[in-house]
Amino acid sequence: MRKWYSVFAMILFMLTACGRAEKDDPQAKARAEANKAVMEQMAHPKPAYRDGLFDMKLNVERTTVKRGEAIHASATFAYIGGEPKITVYGARSFLGFVIHDGHNFAMDGASTTERAPTELVQGKPLVQPFFKSGGYSSDAPDANYWRGFYAEKELILPPGKYVLAASVSFDLHEDIADRSSYTGSVYRTITVEE
Repeated sequence: MRKWYSVFAMILFMLTACGRAEKDDPQAKARAEANKAVMEQMAHPKPAYRDGLFDMKLNVERTTVKRGEAIHASATFAYIGGEPKITVYGARSFLGFVIHDGHNFAMDGASTTERAPTELVQGKPLVQPFFKSGGYSSDAPDANYWRGFYAEKELILPPGKYVLAASVSFDLHEDIADRSSYTGSVYRTITVEE
């Protein structure tokens, strides 16, 4: 009996220690928070927004597709403020896309850090077809999947539920000392059936 008690106590200690190590892991915490946010976006899609300066929409041809079918998407972004035009400062591709499933799939997108000026004319939308950007570790167990994913121009996802988001990030002023950053995003839930 004492032997079983010792084995049980050791197993309980190991499980508790493993759980604590996971709780104390900052990467695991960040991943859990990010996945929680993705699940919230899935539950409450926001395909468009409009504020006093800009209007943004995520256009998706179909939000439910079958395995192997391409997903066709684009985003539109327009300046709607009171001036005839505005210049914003940021990456040349200040509008990008991300895809997450709230578990293991993450195309986080990538951007450059230059501060290029982009002129936006009131009421003239910028239309950006979906494009893939991001990266992966070449020695990761799923590196072959990601290599193929980024090589394929079409957006084809494995069966599951995903959040497809378009986002913008730039500054409203050229002077770094007088930064006025602007960010915005729109997102939809995409379902890929078997």
